[in-house]
Amino acid sequence: MKILLTGYTGNLGPAIARELSEHEVIACVRNPEAAPKMGHVRLVQGTLMELPRSVAGEIEVIIHAAANTSFVTPLDDLRITNVEGTRSILEFSRARPRLEKIIHVSTACVCGKQSGSVPEARLPKPASFVNAYEESKWEAEELVFNSDLPTEVIRLSIVAGSETDGSVRRTGALHHTLYWLWKGLIPMMPGSPDSLVDLISTEHAAQVVAGRAVAGLQPKQVTHGCAGEAAPRLGELLDHLTTIFSKRSPAWERGSITPPMIVDAATFALFEETVAQSGDLLFRRICQDSRSFLPGLLHPRQYETTNSGTPATDWRHLAELVTGHVIDSRS
Repeated sequence: MKILLTGYTGNLGPAIARELSEHEVIACVRNPEAAPKMGHVRLVQGTLMELPRSVAGEIEVIIHAAANTSFVTPLDDLRITNVEGTRSILEFSRARPRLEKIIHVSTACVCGKQSGSVPEARLPKPASFVNAYEESKWEAEELVFNSDLPTEVIRLSIVAGSETDGSVRRTGALHHTLYWLWKGLIPMMPGSPDSLVDLISTEHAAQVVAGRAVAGLQPKQVTHGCAGEAAPRLGELLDHLTTIFSKRSPAWERGSITPPMIVDAATFALFEETVAQSGDLLFRRICQDSRSFLPGLLHPRQYETTNSGTPATDWRHLAELVTGHVIDSRS
């Protein structure tokens, strides 16, 4: 099978390609010389807006994994890649006689500030989103659902890192938050001790995407690459992080540094306002690093995972590996 993959040089691209080692992967990249090399991967130069027409007639499956995943970029800028890039993929896919399906990789956070159970289904537009990234990805999904092409959607939760060594190609809000927690510089977190924190490994995410790519088409199906009911609660995750930190730091072990308090939205907003007024540059940076991640904890939810068929990684093991990598890479 010949599979066109966008986002090959991103966080998940190489892992997805490795899961497809029995197929020919055609990776669309800006700079083939700088892209990772694999024997079954053919690198072709292109962008989302200038896709490689030379291979169009060969492609049987498209995996659209390219995205701007910034949580702080303005919505209009995010739309350039996430919405218009998706539109370009759909237009490119028309009149391709060998094309069997398009896999659109999305985020579980398209549900915005919804709480409760999140189904593997098309979602109405939430009343509000935590950040502009979520909104741009919801808009991209709408293009996919409204098209008459053979599409499926895969929503991924927080991809924390590798289940072998905790590494990640690009750090994100989760990793910044872990580092500031380690330093004892996050005194409080919004949410409830029972809020689920849905973390998955890079391998889990790649297996879900690759598995659906080579399986039979399920038109407009949504699959959640999430931990679901296996996700840790915020309280137990913080307890586990405290144990990890205590093994590495005498200050944590003797209680000189303690876990953050879990507070309600109003209390956390007051904390952010106090930091903003203080002019403290370090705490302003900490708030900026974590603002895009922490507010989501105020909306406890559980993602349905019926369609995935991929068991979640043990979150305790994953948390230990990822936390260790974050600490070691910044020490």
